[in-house]
Amino acid sequence: MWGVSTGFWSGETFSAIDRAPDMLSTMIVLSDVWKVRTIFDEHNHELAPAMFSHLLPSHRSMSNGDKAQVDSMKQFGIPTAKIMAYMAGQSGGYGMLRFTKRDLYNYIHGQRLARISDGDAVATISYLEGKANADMTTVARYTRTADDRLGSLFWVDGEMMSDYQLFGDVMAFDSTYRSNKYKKPLVVFSGSNHHKQTTIFGFALLEDEEVRTYRWLLLNLVDVMGEKTPCVVVTDGDKAMRAAIAEVFPAARHRLCGWHLEKNCVQRVKDTEFRKVFKKAMYANFEVEDFEEYWKTAVESLGLQNNSWVQQTYEVKESWATAYLRGTFCAGYRTTSRCEGINAYIKGFLKSTDSILELVHSLDRVVKVYRNNEVTVQFYSTYYSPVLTTGLDSIELFASKLYTRAVFREVKKQIKGVATLLFRGRDSISTTVVYKFSRMGAPGRIHKVLFDPDDKKIQCDCSMWNSEGIPCSHIFCVMKYEGLEQIPDSLILRRWCKDAKDSRRMPVTMRPGDEGRMLRYAALSSATSLVARLGSDEREDFEFAKESIASLIDKLRHRVYERAGGQPGMSGWKAMKDPVVARTKGAPKRKKEFDQCSQPDVRGKRRCCTKCGTPGHTKRTCSGYCARGVSGIGNGVSPTDGNGSHDGSAAASASLPTELGHAYEVI
Repeated sequence: MWGVSTGFWSGETFSAIDRAPDMLSTMIVLSDVWKVRTIFDEHNHELAPAMFSHLLPSHRSMSNGDKAQVDSMKQFGIPTAKIMAYMAGQSGGYGMLRFTKRDLYNYIHGQRLARISDGDAVATISYLEGKANADMTTVARYTRTADDRLGSLFWVDGEMMSDYQLFGDVMAFDSTYRSNKYKKPLVVFSGSNHHKQTTIFGFALLEDEEVRTYRWLLLNLVDVMGEKTPCVVVTDGDKAMRAAIAEVFPAARHRLCGWHLEKNCVQRVKDTEFRKVFKKAMYANFEVEDFEEYWKTAVESLGLQNNSWVQQTYEVKESWATAYLRGTFCAGYRTTSRCEGINAYIKGFLKSTDSILELVHSLDRVVKVYRNNEVTVQFYSTYYSPVLTTGLDSIELFASKLYTRAVFREVKKQIKGVATLLFRGRDSISTTVVYKFSRMGAPGRIHKVLFDPDDKKIQCDCSMWNSEGIPCSHIFCVMKYEGLEQIPDSLILRRWCKDAKDSRRMPVTMRPGDEGRMLRYAALSSATSLVARLGSDEREDFEFAKESIASLIDKLRHRVYERAGGQPGMSGWKAMKDPVVARTKGAPKRKKEFDQCSQPDVRGKRRCCTKCGTPGHTKRTCSGYCARGVSGIGNGVSPTDGNGSHDGSAAASASLPTELGHAYEVI
């Protein structure tokens, strides 16, 4: 089809002869006019077979319908390869498609770049601003670094705030990595709802994992959630988290993750017998005196009195030993396994190459899945009734109507446990009745239950009600003896009930100023709806209303920007630059210490010959006569601080601002 033309100028005439045979014979140019003297319409090459026709560039193009379908499927996180396979099957085979896999990847990549054409940080803040405009309860806050880059980002929506008010008494959070291309750690705040499912309270992307960053995050969390602080916080043993929690939540009980403690025990203490001892000390239902005696005896018998990890762990025993945590309501939390479960589930939606905007979109999908799971379980709890099997039918029936299915299963175990109890006595102290029970197989351990007939209050010294929020088998046994067919109100924890999220029972807690803001918002909404109705009748009225509203918006923006200290007519995030790739914390590299008197100077590690072990050549150039040396004696890598920490002055200036009062909020 195509040939190479050569020719020459002769005055105003240019003669060109095409070297493609039998296609174009001669062309003559006269005064910028091309004239073709001879042409042959026969092909000068073999035509491509029909099986390759869909691969020819002239035959490949994505229609608007194809693009719309790809955008819709990509919006819900379907991988590109699966989109290609689906559309091929839909069209009747890959040969019937009008584009290739490379065309599809190029289109999707172009769409990704178009969404963040103004910058990833700007696009993300703009998206969150749109969510805040659509839902006034949505809040997003962020920091800027000294060089005007996005630092930390924290966001929640209205339903997360409502869930926190109901279930935020116990909160867990942990950081996960490889969720975005900037390597910023992702923090997910979570808790347990009335179905004992994981519920999400908020998300955050952190600039680093320093104490000041966690302090900023927790302060903003408390401010957004109406100054409500959790009673128990469950995390791993991260020192920065522990310091920030102690400062922001001084009254909260900080519980350390049992799984991480067991893992550290395996790494730091090589005695296999101590691992069993430590696990029993952590989870067994000891009394405080029994725990202290058991720990002292075990440590001395194993000779671990001088082990530094054993000593340090014992000093924080109040954060992990069940003996010290008895009576503290933890909603079933003993580890951060729920956090790890969320992180593992989120990884199915995220990639390490995702932008922050794609990360936020993916997390929105994750939240929708979790909320749909809650709705599904709520349906089965409301409209399905369990089979009664314990023999205490009236109590069991009342519990089945009161509690959700997940909680009822735990309550039913306690009702069944009544059959294993042995009655040991009944005493009276004033108006209070004291029952004594022991369990079959353990006659030496007696539990006392106090019952007040006037107020219908029951209290057991096993503290299961205080720890888990459900009555124990000892309390149900007292109810059987006293003829009670319903659980007293003093023993009903509303967070475990089916109607826990009933709007009539939900606490109304707002941030300072939110109540007045919502009232003003409702008044303006009513007024603008009247403007829309009157301004839409006639075209002249419509133009007048449109110009007036645009002028009013411009004036209000100027007032808002003047109060915020920004430039009129431009949002504060317009000039923000994308963040730099963060240094993840990880484990710091260690350098061996050498005795200067007994060890020679060790240089960096060099590549050595695999045949003789001598550096400076490879086995292909090895002469074979050199003596076999010693390889790999030096490290050659200078130790780096893997946690990315820096001194106080640098940390203070790395991100502006770092305190609650200077955080930027999306409005």
